[in-house]
Amino acid sequence: MKRIICALILGLGLAGAANAAEETPLQLEGVTIVSAQELEPMLNQGIFIYDLRKKASYVDGHVPGAESAAAYYNAQTTTLDTGFLGPNKSDRVLFYSHGTTGWKSYWAAKRAVEAGYTNVMWMRGGFSEWAASELPISR
Repeated sequence: MKRIICALILGLGLAGAANAAEETPLQLEGVTIVSAQELEPMLNQGIFIYDLRKKASYVDGHVPGAESAAAYYNAQTTTLDTGFLGPNKSDRVLFYSHGTTGWKSYWAAKRAVEAGYTNVMWMRGGFSEWAASELPISR
């Protein structure tokens, strides 16, 4: 009986891990999805870039000009304190996290749209796509 219970607990734990690694959707209503290559020429064109990864990952390396927004995101409730984005809801804002399984940036972009921001972008491939493309990295 104990083995069955242990197997069930382990099975549930593995199922939870599989869900955590599930890829984000290919589309997000109200959001423009951009690749790393599409983002690079925008770096000096008045875009606000927000990194949703943990602060330690941000310090290890991030997209040039990106700000860490991890402190404004609540992973338990998938909410974003959008106050840090500023009052101009037509500003171009872009969110990214680790990669295609980076749900933090997905939810941040979704919450920004829900808060009325009209020029929201999401780099779905995240920092892993940026680094793999051998684009400049700030530290």
